[in-house]
Formats: sequence, C-alpha cells, structure tokens
Amino acid sequence: MWMAQVLSVWTGIDLAAWILLAAVVDLLTNDPLWYYHPVRLIGRLSMKLEQIIRRHPWRRLGLRVTGALLTIFIVLLALVFVTAVLWAAKDISMWLFWLMVVLWTYWGLAIRGLTDAALLVYRPLVTNQAEEARQWLQYIVSRDTKHLTHDDMIRATIETVAGNTCDAVIGPLFYVFLGGPAWLWAYKAVNTVDSMIGQHSGHLDDFGWFAGHLDELANYIPARLSGLAISVAASMEGRFRQAYGTMRTDGRRHPMPNTGISEAAMAGAIGVSLGGPNVYERVVALRPTLGTTERPIHPTAIIHAIAVSWRAILVTAITFGVVAVMVSGRWL
Repeated sequence: MWMAQVLSVWTGIDLAAWILLAAVVDLLTNDPLWYYHPVRLIGRLSMKLEQIIRRHPWRRLGLRVTGALLTIFIVLLALVFVTAVLWAAKDISMWLFWLMVVLWTYWGLAIRGLTDAALLVYRPLVTNQAEEARQWLQYIVSRDTKHLTHDDMIRATIETVAGNTCDAVIGPLFYVFLGGPAWLWAYKAVNTVDSMIGQHSGHLDDFGWFAGHLDELANYIPARLSGLAISVAASMEGRFRQAYGTMRTDGRRHPMPNTGISEAAMAGAIGVSLGGPNVYERVVALRPTLGTTERPIHPTAIIHAIAVSWRAILVTAITFGVVAVMVSGRWL
C-alpha cells in the first residue's frame, strides 16, 4: 500500500503542466539565494559530515568507503525528504500537492540563474574591466582565475554556460519528468555532493571518488540529451552539422566525458574553440581543444552561447512536455 503511495508521487509524466509552469517561473524570477535554499542545505550538510569524518586519519580504502557512505546518505536523505513532503501534501489536498511540485521543481532549476551569472562576467569584459570580470568568474568556476587572460575568461564563461545547461537545467528536467521532484532532488544532491567532495584533485581524490563516479552515471543520459539539444538549437542558425560533428569528434576527448559533450557541442554551435590548460588548486590540467576557431573570441560569444543554451532548454522542455502528454494522455 505504502509503495503505491510512494510511486504516486514519483511521477513526472502526469505533471507536465506544473513542471513547465515551474520552469517559466524560474525563467522570469530567478531562484533566490536564501540561506535555507535546499542546495545550500545539502552543501552545508556535506561539509559538516566531511569535517566529522576527517577527524579520523583514514587510509585510502577508508576514505573511499566513508566518502561513498556520505554520498549515499545525502542522496537518500534528499529523496526521502522530498518524497515525504509530496506524500503529505497529496494527502491534504491535490492543490497543495501541485503547489509543492511547482516549488520543488522551481528550486531545482537554474535557467535565469545561469544566464545572470554569465552576464555578470560579460558586462565587465565588454568594457575591459578584467579584475571585476575575474571576481565574478571565480564564483561560477572551480578553476583558478588569477592568471586567466581576457580570452581565457570568455572561454571559461562559455564552458560554464554549456556545462550548466546540462547540470542546472536539462538534467533536472530529465529527472523531474521521469520521477517527479523527488528524483530531481536526488539528482541535485548527487551534483552538489560531487561539487563539494568529488573534484578529482589533491586530498579530495579518494574521498570524492564515489561521488564523482555517481555524478558521471547520473549525468550520462542528460549530457547526451544536452549535446543533442544544443545541436538542434544550432540548427536554427544552420549550424547543426558543426555542433553535432564537434560533439561526436571532440566531446569524448575531454577528461570529463559528460561535460565534454555539451562543451564540444557549444563550441561547434558558436564557432569558437574551447578548452586548453586550466589550473585547479595549483595543479595544471591540460584540457584538449574543442572545436575550431571559425570566429574570433569576443565577449559577444557569451551572449551567443546564452542564446543557444536558451533555445536548447526550450527544445528540451517542449519535447519532454509533448512526450509526457502522449504517454499520460493529459496535461494536468
């Protein structure tokens, strides 16, 4: 009995209209960065548990096991908590349930946030205010921004737009349509824990090993959907072949293959080359070049990338919505 009730809230195809409403709200209003935002709560919990775990001098295997347990605990906690909230809301009122669907989906998307973050870097770059651009850039990338050139900062911003088109929008949309807000937040928990402990560098390598691989698994399908969506979006400018071809040839050469797919597709879509050497915690990572330099690198390429990203998101949302209606036979 209880399993049937759980499955009744683990649905997205029956909630297409409410999910799309949440996407529109996120696009128009942006998600507020309040202290108790679920992503921030997940991040703080991850940091606190890591601090507790690291009080013990674990060896390599111990770090991998405890890192895996931390990741599994947080992901299951997010899944169970959102499921319980939706279940309770549905028992009270369907209108309350639909409201919770909209809110939890809205909190899990970052369409406007992705755009605003990129524009904060774009504006000072246009006026050659490199230091201000560098300050804003450091908030949205994990690499060291101190020695990035003007062109490097443009590339870093475009790469962030491409990568987060998947992580912040298309990935969440895929999971919310598949399993409702509960699955969306399990996915967000995987992404957040990976960003906290899953970066493969320095002392975080073993502790974040499981989180990093779980994130790769969770993003396997969304990354490929994102690359295809970016290619379709590029077709509106007659550049499908360039975007899709670059995704197929260059995406797999990236050390993070999921990220490489969307970045390579974006490189082909707007006709610039991405990649190159980056510095992470004083360690130089030599990233392969993605795409070819058909157009000179210029801050306006950031605007171009945002436009392609928005079209890709629109294509994805409409496609998911149509499939949901075809499967369920209804919008509401």
